Amino acid sequence: MPFRLPSLATSATLCLILLIWLSQAVTAQGDGNGTQPGLICRPFGICEPCPENALHEPFCRPFGNRRLMHCFNASSIDQSSSSNTQHAPNIQEDTLYSTLDLEGPEQSEGETPAWESCGRIPSQERADFYEFVACNILFAAISLVVLFARSKRLQAVQARQLAARIGMVRSSGRR
Repeated sequence: MPFRLPSLATSATLCLILLIWLSQAVTAQGDGNGTQPGLICRPFGICEPCPENALHEPFCRPFGNRRLMHCFNASSIDQSSSSNTQHAPNIQEDTLYSTLDLEGPEQSEGETPAWESCGRIPSQERADFYEFVACNILFAAISLVVLFARSKRLQAVQARQLAARIGMVRSSGRR
């Protein structure tokens, strides 16, 4: 029996089943924001370049940038909000830690600092772009100088050759 390709309806049905299966797998994961169970993490600051000694870490991939996260135990936040005596810890956006030693005086009790991978830093990308443009302008300027120097030299050589052909060459000795 020769091999037959499945019909269009069969292919569409298989794709639909696969899509439903994947959507159920994604919703089963929940919105745990990629942390350990029971932890809620919030960004704490802006993206910053990773130091050289941390570039191999997973939170520095793929762009070499990281952002400080403060993770809280979800059960302690639920208990504190239900009792209305305490609120979730206040996150200050202007506090940044740039080393791996994250213990600081601003750290709240029950708070775990962590790092997350983040995308490109716009200011750094803008600076890299302008550097790229400046290098291209420099290469273009050098190329134009070389082009004009060579064309001027070639024009002088061709003018001498033409003068030699038609006998307009001036002799160095006077008669």
